[in-house]
Amino acid sequence: MTRHSPENRIRVISGAAALAILALAVAGCGQLERRNYMAVSLGQSPDEVRKVLGAPRFQFGSEWVYTADDPRDLTKISIWFGEDKKVAAKSWQNPERPWENHREGQAGQPQG
Repeated sequence: MTRHSPENRIRVISGAAALAILALAVAGCGQLERRNYMAVSLGQSPDEVRKVLGAPRFQFGSEWVYTADDPRDLTKISIWFGEDKKVAAKSWQNPERPWENHREGQAGQPQG
């Protein structure tokens, strides 16, 4: 088998495809999904939240806000940290599926 043989090209292409799939899977670890939101618990540290949800899209003081990449998806996760730097409250809001909305904790309750 030579360096530029068809078999070698297939191996290179297969390897590149496998790396692309792996990259998508790793990127998906922080997806805006209800199961990821539910995996965040009161009392967790910012590092623990990042492991589940990834980096927040916005930070407003002690509130971290996660939104979908698709601007048509209005789902929003808010995480509030207390003075001890632990999760004090969290909320899941989806205007298209309001029966799924969820709030837990005492700090930073959304208005309205």
